[in-house]
Amino acid sequence: MGIDPSTGIEEVSRTWTRLGREDPMWAVLTDREKAGGGWTPAEFLATGATEIATLLGRLAELGADPVRGRAVDFGCGAGRLSHGLATAGFTEVVGLDISPTMLEKAREIVDAPACDFRLATGPELDVVEPASADLVYTCRVLQHMPTELAHRYVRAFYRIVRPGGYVVFQMPTAPARNAAGLALRALPAPLARRLRRGMEMHGTPEAGVRALVAECGAEMLAADEDTSAGPRWGSRLYVTRAAPA
Repeated sequence: MGIDPSTGIEEVSRTWTRLGREDPMWAVLTDREKAGGGWTPAEFLATGATEIATLLGRLAELGADPVRGRAVDFGCGAGRLSHGLATAGFTEVVGLDISPTMLEKAREIVDAPACDFRLATGPELDVVEPASADLVYTCRVLQHMPTELAHRYVRAFYRIVRPGGYVVFQMPTAPARNAAGLALRALPAPLARRLRRGMEMHGTPEAGVRALVAECGAEMLAADEDTSAGPRWGSRLYVTRAAPA
């Protein structure tokens, strides 16, 4: 199946395929000191295990206990969070990405039999069986997509999760009201994009995300403040539960 340019995916795929070729681990987890191949696979994957442990701890605080069956890591990149989900005991982890070069790196550095990395070229996520996942998780991914495309993916998450399963996703809200955020607002969009090596940033106000989740028939369990988008953006981690059967 080809990439439909009308969705905005074509440009996203082109950017992340290039970044996956140039410096895949840094592109997934940007750190000035790690640019130019500074991440080792062990260090990189360890951050994913820590993030997933934190996520599962937060779910437990909310009284949520996803079955450790199939987890989907959307926008898996070089496999950081897929590895973390496998380490946490999920028996099957489907890592989805639009970039062949990112998936190549994930298959190279992730040695976990539970992980199955798949190329996802369309916003319907039809490479994953409907109602098959116990947990869908994505972080630092939707923020790099045009808003309507990101929302299409969120709708797709609720098609691939089981009734009563959990969908957890991070999304920026708006540029931060601090010096860094004000500086960002002042930059022309093309310049801001060049400074981020082609990575776009987009946000949706929390009210818009709540409406989207309600449209999908899901329950919002939490909208936690989050720092994944960096100091220039406000961001939330949304913890949701799909409608029961």
